Amino acid sequence: MKTTTLKKTISAGLAGLMLILTGCGAAEPAAQKSTTPTGQNKNMTVKPLSAAVLETADHQPDESFSNNYCNFAAELFKESCTDSIKNGENVMISPESVMFAFGMAANGAQGDTLKQIEDTLGGTPLDELNNALQYHTNKLEMNTSVDFNVANSVWVRDDADCIQIKQDFCDKLKKTYDADTYLEPFDINTRDNINAWVSKNTNNMIPMIIDEIPEDSVSYIINAIAFEGKWDAEYEDDQIKENKKFKNSKGKREKVTMLYSEEHTYFEDEDVTGFLKYYDNREYAFMAMLPKKGTKLADFVSNLDGEKIKHYQNTYGDKVNVCIPEFSFDYDNELSDDLKAMGMELPFSPNADFSAMADTGFNGLYIDRVLHKTHIELDRYGTKAAAATALEFDTVGIEPVQKPKTVYLDRPFAFAIIDTQNGMPIFIGAVNTVNGQ
Repeated sequence: MKTTTLKKTISAGLAGLMLILTGCGAAEPAAQKSTTPTGQNKNMTVKPLSAAVLETADHQPDESFSNNYCNFAAELFKESCTDSIKNGENVMISPESVMFAFGMAANGAQGDTLKQIEDTLGGTPLDELNNALQYHTNKLEMNTSVDFNVANSVWVRDDADCIQIKQDFCDKLKKTYDADTYLEPFDINTRDNINAWVSKNTNNMIPMIIDEIPEDSVSYIINAIAFEGKWDAEYEDDQIKENKKFKNSKGKREKVTMLYSEEHTYFEDEDVTGFLKYYDNREYAFMAMLPKKGTKLADFVSNLDGEKIKHYQNTYGDKVNVCIPEFSFDYDNELSDDLKAMGMELPFSPNADFSAMADTGFNGLYIDRVLHKTHIELDRYGTKAAAATALEFDTVGIEPVQKPKTVYLDRPFAFAIIDTQNGMPIFIGAVNTVNGQ
């Protein structure tokens, strides 16, 4: 179910993606049982199945990867959010979180299942995708300008009759994604441990990713991203104005706190005007995109593509006076229909092949749902954002539960938090209202 909570401040901080796999079947043993605490423990220390360590990427990704990523980000944003924008709702997704999670899952996929995942993620082959995301993880370890954390983990039901996770898969994810793998009973304590792990690795911005573990679930693959950046130029008191007016998508005027500044990052084309506002050390930036009068926000978003995202951030330079409202909201959505529409159909089919990930006897795995959560806050100090995504796998023979698609979005401008060194949007969203009036 999709929800949106609006406040009057901003933080930009996590993105997490979780894959849920379900199914039972006899198979060969492949992993050792882990030791886990009982109940929710924010300082939990579970024993991972793999003793491997994160390795260094072979090489820096070339521009083709960032181009592929931007295309994927734009397509997912359009597919999942355009209808909500038309309804005057607020929305934000984290393409990076989604890519990290599906990147891990792709290492367990084979044949056409793998090919459709690769194609939907922008067309980057798995080896190059692994290297690019590994390079990104290595890069974050050396970053000092913003608080940016990426964490990955795999949780497996401790039931050999249902699933046997493959050791090669665990080792690969540890070396490439620094993902630990744990065996768990998948009871209420496991739920609490998973939520505690997510909360810890998102700086408490996403306190819960699952409310219960379904009986048929046998594994979770989780990505969490936490981002917190301070503005490169601090706002002075006279640049912060209370009780200013913001006209929302329904024509109502809301009282908001506006942040005024002069930037040198103006860009414009026939559809939009915008600017970049940098975070500390200028390695990341907030990119605002305001459709020109006569262009609806939903129409602008529906025509957005990866080339435009990169073009906007590479064609700025003029001085511009800007104002940004302080805002925050939470968002959740189910992305499976959107990903199917983008071409990822087989992974959601009983004919999916995830045999490189686990043995499940005669009961193969396929994805049922993709749950995605985000959180963002923007204020005079900087930005925090959060997201979480869950892929739920069922087994052949069990009819997938049809869940209603839900998305929220409330605000007549689009935005993204981008990596200025490669042009990739870490977060991308739109706001139609600030305080929900």
